[in-house]
Amino acid sequence: MPKKSTLIKCLFWGFVVSVCGVAPTATAAIITVGPAAPPADYDNIQEAIDNAIGSDEIVVSDGTYTGAGNYNIDTGGKAIIVRSQNGPANCIIDCQGNGRAFIFQSGEGATTDLEGFTVINGYAEDLNWPQNPNDNPSGYGGAIYCTGSSPDINNCIITDNTADSGGGAIFCDAGSNAQIRDCNISYNYAGAGFYIYDVNINDYSDMNQLGGGIYCRNSNPTIINCIIGGLDAFEWPAGNWAAGSGGGIACKDSNAVITDCTISYNDCWLDDDVVNQHGGGIYCEGGSPDINGCVITNNNAKWSGGGIAAVDSNVSIKLCTITDNDCWASSGGIYSEGNPNPDPNTSNCYIQNCLIADNWGYWSGGVGSDYGSFARIENCTIANNVASYSSDPYSLVGGLECLYGDATVTNSIIWGNTGLQILGASDVTYSDVQRPDVNDPNVVWPGEGNINEDPLFASPIHRDYHLQTTDPNGRYNLVTGTFDVNDPETSPCINAGDPFSAFGLEPLPNGGRINVGAYGNSPQASKSDIVVPLVAAIAGGDMNVNMVDFALLANNWLLEGAAIKNREADLDNNDIVDELDLPIFTKFWLW
Repeated sequence: MPKKSTLIKCLFWGFVVSVCGVAPTATAAIITVGPAAPPADYDNIQEAIDNAIGSDEIVVSDGTYTGAGNYNIDTGGKAIIVRSQNGPANCIIDCQGNGRAFIFQSGEGATTDLEGFTVINGYAEDLNWPQNPNDNPSGYGGAIYCTGSSPDINNCIITDNTADSGGGAIFCDAGSNAQIRDCNISYNYAGAGFYIYDVNINDYSDMNQLGGGIYCRNSNPTIINCIIGGLDAFEWPAGNWAAGSGGGIACKDSNAVITDCTISYNDCWLDDDVVNQHGGGIYCEGGSPDINGCVITNNNAKWSGGGIAAVDSNVSIKLCTITDNDCWASSGGIYSEGNPNPDPNTSNCYIQNCLIADNWGYWSGGVGSDYGSFARIENCTIANNVASYSSDPYSLVGGLECLYGDATVTNSIIWGNTGLQILGASDVTYSDVQRPDVNDPNVVWPGEGNINEDPLFASPIHRDYHLQTTDPNGRYNLVTGTFDVNDPETSPCINAGDPFSAFGLEPLPNGGRINVGAYGNSPQASKSDIVVPLVAAIAGGDMNVNMVDFALLANNWLLEGAAIKNREADLDNNDIVDELDLPIFTKFWLW
C-alpha cells in the first residue's frame, strides 16, 4: 500500500497531464525502507520497489530484514538504485532459508544498482536434482539470481548462502553481463542437493554444481576488486565450496572479466568418485575469460588446477600471483586441457607476467598444458612448485607439464621445482631453466638465449620472487611498495630477455633490455643502470651490424670477466663471450 503522500503526488501529476496534455519531466524520488512505516515509507524492500518509478532511489536504513518482502526481491526491470543507508555492516538481509535475496530477470541494465548489503542464509532449493538451468533454474544462485539482466552489484557482503545446484552466492545466466565490484563473497556453497537427493548416483559427469561463490553460464560478467573466499576472524578458512568445479568462480561458455580480485581458501572437493572437480579458485569451460591482476592463493581442488583450471577454453591470465594452491591430480597452479580453436597450433592459454610458485599437485606442481592445450607463456616465474607422485619419480613435473599438449616459453624463470622443470614444451627461449647441474652455464635448456643460473630471488620463503640487484636505485619492496632495497648480488635474469621484447614499462634505469621473470616489463622490475647493448654496432653508434662488429665479437671470443676487451661483445651480459652471444648477434646481422 503506497503511503498517502506518494498517492497524492501521483494524482496531482495525473491531473496536470489530463489538463495540459504534457507530461512533466520525472524527478527521481528517495524512498525509504525501515523496520517500521511510518516513519519510513515502507517496512519491506519489495513493496518499496513495486511503488518506485523512473530512476527512484530506495534507501534501506540500518537493521536486519527478514520475512515476506525481504527475500526473493524482484526489481522488475526498473532502472532504480537499491542501497543501504550506512553500508553492509549495518544492513543485513537474512533470507532464513526461504529463498534468494534478489532476482534480476527482466532485462535490468547497469542503471539498476544494488549497493551496500550483507546477504545471509539465502537458499536456492532444487527439488528435482540434477537440474538443467535451461528448464528450471530454481537450484541456482543462493543469494542473487541474474538471467538476461546486467545489474551493478557493489559493496556487498554475501556469505553463508547455499544453492543445491550451481552458484552458491551468485548465478549469472543467459547473457547476464552483471558488474560485480568491491564485494566480499565467502562461505557459500554449491551442491547441497548432492547429499539430499542422489547419494546413490555414481555418474556425475554432467552435473552443474559449479561455482561455490559465483557461477557464470552463457554470460559475460565483470568481477572487479572482489574478495572471493578468505579467512574468518579466527584465521580459519572461510572460502566458498563447490561439489563440482570452481570452488570460488566457475565460468561456462562465458567471457567473464575477473580483475584485481583476491581469490583464496576456496575448495572443490567431494569424497566420492566424482569427475570434473577442477579449479579450486577458478574454473573455466569454453568461452574466453580474462583474468587480470588477481591474487589466487590457498585454493584446493580434488582433481586438477588448484588455482585455475581451464577446459576447452581460450583463457588469458595476466599479472596474477598464483601461490600455495593444491590439487590431487595435475597442476597445483594453472591447468589447461583441450583447445577449442580449429588450428591446434593456435594458442588457447595465454599466461603473461604471472608468479606461479609454491603450489602442490600429485602429478605436476606448477603449470599444465595437457591433452591438446597449447599455452603461450611470457615473462612468468614458475618456481618452487611441488609434485609428489612417488612411484615413478621420472614422471614428476614440478614446473611446466605438457602431456599430449604443448607450450611456448619466453623471458621466463622455471626454477627450483621438484622433478622435471619442463616436460614437452616445443619452444623455450630467453629463459632461465634449471638443469641438473645448477649454475653451470654450459648445461642449458635448448633454445636461443637460455641460461641455467640461480635467479637470485629476493626472499622465496616470504613469497618474494623479485630479482636481487646491487643497483643503488634499489629493488621493489613488497612491504613498502617502493624501491628501497639493495642486495649483495645481482640476478643474472636482469637485462637477459629477448632483445626484441618491449621493456618500456620497467622503471628507469632499466638497462635498455627486458628482465626475465614475472616482473619483466612491469613497474616492479628490478632496476639496473648498466646499459646492455643489443649489438656492438648499436653501442658504437653506427647503427649497422656488419663485419666490423663480427671482428669485435671474434676478438673477445671466450674471454671472461675482466679479460673481456670490449664489454659490448658480451651481448647477454653474463660475463663471458661465447655461443650464447652468437645467436643474438646473428639475429641483428645486416640490421
